[in-house]
Amino acid sequence: MLDQLDMKILRYMCDGLYSYDDLAKRCGVSRNTVYRRISKLEEEGIIKRRITAVPDFSKIGFSAVVIGMNLNPKDIDKAISFLKVQHQVKFLWRTYGHHDVVATILCDKDDVGTCIYNLRKALEELNISVSRFDVSVSVVWEKMLIAP
Repeated sequence: MLDQLDMKILRYMCDGLYSYDDLAKRCGVSRNTVYRRISKLEEEGIIKRRITAVPDFSKIGFSAVVIGMNLNPKDIDKAISFLKVQHQVKFLWRTYGHHDVVATILCDKDDVGTCIYNLRKALEELNISVSRFDVSVSVVWEKMLIAP
């Protein structure tokens, strides 16, 4: 169960990269408290420790493509399992809004259409029923500040 301190730490972590000392000062607690809380959040699977770099894809000849899909409910887990192992899939979400699954794929700028076609075809070959397949091409990521 998350308490207010856990939520405060998570909000600051979403806002940027901070040392344990920085987080402790922002949250008004000791460094050791922040360290223990982050360790607990990792153990519970709420956060994962990773180093990630998200470059400006347009400057290196790639396009990031976001694809929202509506699937037959019996196919959702199968689709997610398939998408998780595709090298072009960089982000994957199971959602409960306009789409059942949202994936971000990375393609060579000149091969976007082929990448989208190949993904649709692979899903069809796996007998995964896709009722909606919405595509946004050449998205740009920006860091957004989340208010505490």
